[in-house]
Amino acid sequence: MKNITFLLISVLVFAAFSGCAGSKTTAARTAVWSDGTWLRDTQGRVILIHGINVSQKVPPYLPDSPPASTISQTAAYFANIKQAGFDAVRLIIIWAGLEPTPGTIDQQYLKQIQQEVQFCSDDGLYVLLDMHQDLYSQSLCNGDGAPAWACDLTGYSVTQCSTTSWATNYLVPAITQSFQNFWNDAQGPDGIGLQEHYAEAWQRVAALFATNTSVLGYEIMNEPYPGKYDLFSTGFEIQALAPFYEKVAAAIRKVDSSHAIVFEPSVTRANLLHNYNTGISSTTFPQDFRNLVFAPHYYPLTSGSSISTTDISALQTTIPQIAMVSASMKTPYIVDEMGLDHNESNSADYMTALLGELDREISNWMFWAYGEVFNGSGSEILLDATGAPAFPLMDVLSRPYPVLTAGTPVSISYPITSDPSSFTTTSFTYTYKEDGIGHGPTEIFIPQIHFPNGFTVTTSDGTAGFDASTDIMSYTKGARASHTITVSPCIQGQAGCILF
Repeated sequence: MKNITFLLISVLVFAAFSGCAGSKTTAARTAVWSDGTWLRDTQGRVILIHGINVSQKVPPYLPDSPPASTISQTAAYFANIKQAGFDAVRLIIIWAGLEPTPGTIDQQYLKQIQQEVQFCSDDGLYVLLDMHQDLYSQSLCNGDGAPAWACDLTGYSVTQCSTTSWATNYLVPAITQSFQNFWNDAQGPDGIGLQEHYAEAWQRVAALFATNTSVLGYEIMNEPYPGKYDLFSTGFEIQALAPFYEKVAAAIRKVDSSHAIVFEPSVTRANLLHNYNTGISSTTFPQDFRNLVFAPHYYPLTSGSSISTTDISALQTTIPQIAMVSASMKTPYIVDEMGLDHNESNSADYMTALLGELDREISNWMFWAYGEVFNGSGSEILLDATGAPAFPLMDVLSRPYPVLTAGTPVSISYPITSDPSSFTTTSFTYTYKEDGIGHGPTEIFIPQIHFPNGFTVTTSDGTAGFDASTDIMSYTKGARASHTITVSPCIQGQAGCILF
């Protein structure tokens, strides 16, 4: 190992928007493509996603137009996401907002989505557009997703809805029947199938962003629920979900041949059983669809005052299972929802363990959530109404990682604990190998909160420099076939350290 002398690049601090003074400088995003295992940029570098969900589930369904009681998600709000080291946002879209009446697309809503994407783009953030639903529709148990005209409200009464056990509302007959109608492609009020309406809505979105290099991809549906299909077998995925995905993907590919098509497993098998062996295979989609990404979610199975030790130990088997299932489908994966109720006493322990396992698998992930409005819930968000951290997990989430790798990742090691004092004694080590695909520098995010007294760097070969305006270390490889970079925290007053 040899010590590298760093070139300290001059600090450039600028405001991308009014009110953003002091935000980090940003780099333009390049188009994303899949090699069947990794997401890559136009230089062939592997992109590792550490992202966050941005959500508004009630009318007008826009993150920057929330009720007065919530955080105002302005351009500065998105800038804060980048400053914390995240490189992507999962931006929620609601079908009811897109198509409030059958066959009519709300152009103003589309324009406002476009503005949100531009905010992210200006801050160098990738955007995953997600057509979201929970409990099918706001018209049913105060869920979100489908417009009222796409619901079956026969026999429905709000008194059937639980206010204490949210997930059990999926068993409300009108919700189950509405989902089943959707999977059966029942006709809407205009005689056109519900899935045809849905696919057309997605096509209109894709047409708007077809040439936008900041868009990571299109997630067809959040947490699809089986309706009247067996909740825990693969029958639903094989018989209903896969054909639906193919239909929507075909509509998108008519207007956008390049952006990733992102798909999820059945919510009941994934979220309730942590069983990610889906009925969807690498041959589900036609070959010319390309750029497919698997997007399972991961939440603890237990809830209450604390997360069980069983849930924590299970991480060691379930996260590798996600990686294996994704590999069998020949797709990259993003765990694009993961999180917990921060009121649980050991939430930091759980999240530290989860992120450690995701590091070991070199997983793409997105935390739920940076801010949301849904049934008055705020127990999963990172910020309170003043914009201050709602719980200490931001320190754990904002962690060192390889943002771009000019080769194939081999391993990440960052064995911190939930005790913040471990940040000042734990080194970050990253190894990757040559693959003949990636070119240009490898970029690693170095958060100041984890290295408050600065850091030193040791590498196997090559040269590196640190840009304090972005907190990015840029590494240029040497002649070896494999490269290792270790970033070690300094103690206060230590000489020869790189400072922020």
